[in-house]
Amino acid sequence: MAEKLLEGICPACGKALQIPEELQDFSCMYCGRRMRRDELVLPETETDGAEALQFAKEHILECVRGQRDLRNAIRKDSFDETFLRYEQEHGEIFRKLEAACLAEPERSEQYQEELVETFLDGLEALWSQEPKHKFAMEDDKVIIAIYLAPMVRHLKLRCGENFASLLQSRWVERYPKSPFYLGSYEELSAGFRKKYLGLCFITTAVCRQEGKPDDCAELTAFRTFRDGYLRGCPDGPALIAEYYEIAPAIVTMIGVCEDAGLAYGEIRRRWLEDCYRDLQAGRMEDCKARYTEMVRTLERQYLQ
Repeated sequence: MAEKLLEGICPACGKALQIPEELQDFSCMYCGRRMRRDELVLPETETDGAEALQFAKEHILECVRGQRDLRNAIRKDSFDETFLRYEQEHGEIFRKLEAACLAEPERSEQYQEELVETFLDGLEALWSQEPKHKFAMEDDKVIIAIYLAPMVRHLKLRCGENFASLLQSRWVERYPKSPFYLGSYEELSAGFRKKYLGLCFITTAVCRQEGKPDDCAELTAFRTFRDGYLRGCPDGPALIAEYYEIAPAIVTMIGVCEDAGLAYGEIRRRWLEDCYRDLQAGRMEDCKARYTEMVRTLERQYLQ
């Protein structure tokens, strides 16, 4: 008896595939992409482009609506799991967009533009119902920048990169004073595993933004302070461990949700210049108090 085959298109490379019907997980024989059965794009002859697009339009707000608590998971011990769960819950929306674009390739750009405009118009309608409109917009921008746009790119759809870029550019056109920048899941995840331990993580990011080398006098002074005075304080090791949990998330948020040059310039003027002067003058306890205030303030600003 002939084996029953499921026909479809790889969402990553666009090649036609024939998969044994009983398989739930498999790899594309052309590009190696690992996928589930429900990720396989139906052949063009079996897909109604307008219908698939309508599904995406009807559900795309779900990617943001009710998702603001996800910013609490932007930590090194929870981000990966949360991101992949988010992708599992919302990836089908963009696989439908992909199906629409593959079914009617001559309308692919139009379909993507329609979905972006539907999304942004829908967000504005939601914000208009909230008393603190600006805060609502900023909260949703975080979800878009940290989860939605990187998810679309991570799905490896043929329309993914273009859609993410289109979403980012149209957002900036509408809200030039509140931009976000495209990041990838791989970059965001790796950011939590960098080796700039504890206290020096934010200082390192500021110095690198300014083009200073990793062994500059400022970073050397902060590392000496961390490994000497601070580690020797009764609460020092706990503070260093806490900074290590918080600082990567703060740097990640600044990298994709802010103008990094402006943000790091403000951090330097408000805290780091005085911290460095404290170190040069031997005022170790003052530096400790000032740096702790900085981390607490940035935590409230970016992670709560």
